[in-house]
Amino acid sequence: MSSILLYLSLLIVGGLLSYKGLIHTQLMNRIDKLQLACLFALLFIMGLRIGMDDRVLKAFAQIGFHAILFALFTVIGSVGVVHLLLKIFKKKRGAANDL
Repeated sequence: MSSILLYLSLLIVGGLLSYKGLIHTQLMNRIDKLQLACLFALLFIMGLRIGMDDRVLKAFAQIGFHAILFALFTVIGSVGVVHLLLKIFKKKRGAANDL
């Protein structure tokens, strides 16, 4: 529970600093690269932890199958929702242009 509070606190502090303009503009211009580097570091560390856990390696076939199904349905669902929303917004935009 305390780690969740830490994450939320860091998120709130970062949002407030950015909202108040206390973050240097050069950092704001490079934030996407910093975020990407942190994401790669996180994925690398997660890979290390998974590779060191014998239980995960023993159950890898079952976990892998579930992971593939989850990823497949997530992608299909995401694409479906985006497609549906695009149709709805295009229809509304067309109706608004007709007025």
